[in-house]
Amino acid sequence: MLHILLILVIFISRRGIERIMLRVLQVIGKMDRAGAETIIMNIYRNIDRSKVQFDFMVFSSEKGDYDDEILQLGGNIYRMTAFKGYNYFRLCEEFRKFFEKYPYKVVHGHIGSLAPAYLKAAKKRGAYTIAHSHATKSNRKLENFIFNIFSYRVRYIANYFFACSKQAGIDRFGNKIINSERFEVVNNAIDSEKYKYTLERHEKLKKKYGLENKLIIGHVGRFSPEKNHKFVIDVFEEIYIKDKKSILMLAGRGIEEESIKKYVSEKCLEKQVMFLGVRNDIPDLMNLFDVFLFPSFYEGLGIVGIEAQAAGLPCFFSEYIPDEAVVTKHVWKQSLKKGASKWADEIIKIISDFQRENSKSNIVKAGYDIENIANELQCFYLNKVGENKDI
Repeated sequence: MLHILLILVIFISRRGIERIMLRVLQVIGKMDRAGAETIIMNIYRNIDRSKVQFDFMVFSSEKGDYDDEILQLGGNIYRMTAFKGYNYFRLCEEFRKFFEKYPYKVVHGHIGSLAPAYLKAAKKRGAYTIAHSHATKSNRKLENFIFNIFSYRVRYIANYFFACSKQAGIDRFGNKIINSERFEVVNNAIDSEKYKYTLERHEKLKKKYGLENKLIIGHVGRFSPEKNHKFVIDVFEEIYIKDKKSILMLAGRGIEEESIKKYVSEKCLEKQVMFLGVRNDIPDLMNLFDVFLFPSFYEGLGIVGIEAQAAGLPCFFSEYIPDEAVVTKHVWKQSLKKGASKWADEIIKIISDFQRENSKSNIVKAGYDIENIANELQCFYLNKVGENKDI
């Protein structure tokens, strides 16, 4: 009899928790280790999951880098058909059926070409819908044109709009929305404690990798056109000409990885350039590096730039990195038009007497620490559910 009562108590308790907990659907292409995905996971790890839980809708049959952790944290992963352009209407029907079966109260879409379709389907079933921009527009006109054909209507569908920077909001949603009460900048937050720099940590990591006497130039980012990896290689080549103890470490993967490896080979730099692949130890890498290069053609914000600053690194950004990403005095912005040689000269000049320091307080002060952002977003979800009369 006692066992039966105990089982009933556990069952009732679990049902009570399920009723109280809000499950928010996060919609994104695939949960790999990339900028937007890493930000979502940073928030997911730091919210109170007894109050708010995340589930994920993705558009890939392949396993994502974060899938195992998502399941471990209590999330569900729903796999939809990959978007090919020609199957748009098929996906619209999939969304309709999905939200009939799973009527989520909050759907947070990390904006892509399909955002208007899935947010519209979710809204019809009473969901509070959020469109979130993580990028500014590309400098490639055709890419922008195609993206806008599919995504433009999200401006008239979503209940609320987030962006990682003001410019990312303007480029994706327009001035009318970003100047309204339905828009907010959500900083790309990090766990700043994990990136905390100490000389002892730096020296231990160099010893671990056998790089005690090396000048380590570092870059973290997917191998895609906007990250400008060829320029990274060109800058490093100029540095190496002047300092034979320098090496370059590249973390990430992507469609241009093989072409960049070929480019490195053509320059006879295979022994000086290390391709690290996808990593789960970015805080350690940032503490290992001596210099961080970030010459992107465009970025919504550029969370790796925040991470690099949190580790106290001297950072060299292109003019296309938003001003919001500059949170310490150790960032030097330069025009890509100056060329690799001028960049290299500036880097060598600055690091010759650079004094690295712990920059955690700067990150917290600038509003990029994860604890505050996670709590604010959690409160936003819960408050909006209370306000949404359709739910």
